[in-house]
Amino acid sequence: MGEKGRSKSRRGGRGPKIERVAKRYSIPELGDDLVARWLGESSGEQQSLRDLAEYVNRLIVESALESSGDRVLDGEAENMYRLLTADEVTAGMQTEARQTLANKGIEINQLEADFVSYQAVYNYLRKHRDVSSEERKKKAQKPISADLESVQKLSSRLRAVLSGMIDKWEGRNAVTVDEYDVEVDVWISCQSCGERLRPAELVDRGGCRCDEVPEVKTAS
Repeated sequence: MGEKGRSKSRRGGRGPKIERVAKRYSIPELGDDLVARWLGESSGEQQSLRDLAEYVNRLIVESALESSGDRVLDGEAENMYRLLTADEVTAGMQTEARQTLANKGIEINQLEADFVSYQAVYNYLRKHRDVSSEERKKKAQKPISADLESVQKLSSRLRAVLSGMIDKWEGRNAVTVDEYDVEVDVWISCQSCGERLRPAELVDRGGCRCDEVPEVKTAS
């Protein structure tokens, strides 16, 4: 089917890589699962693109292990994925993990090539399942509004406490101050992209710039 005829149905999305690995590793409900987790429909909590990418990759490892005929123990797939990808894993440990998979008859190069990036997940959700950031925001708005209200109450409480302290310090002649205002400003700073956002801004944007910056390490 040509590009113009490509469907954007929730049930029939054709994300290029997500759909390929779902078929290759016999994970037929993967696409619907990603949509539900992104919108927070499965557990009530919305998962990030990076969390979803790692979730897919762990499923790939688990399916590969199961196809080898061995019984997959709890946590085995997650640990194997960590050994293959984590920065803190030594080269020796990674080599040993790759050899373990090879001994099980798993084509390790194909396995690693099938790992998806968060950008591949993003492209699938936005372009092939037509899930917009606005829809995700609306799904999260109700419970998050209560959280933002709690932050505001805590900020107001902190202002009141600090004002009381200043009055007490003045009474002890520890400080001298004329009319003053106590300002409490809360920021969230992303350690990856460096963006600083207030809590409400983070919610309105649906995230920081990390989800907008294309990732080039893994082809989608």
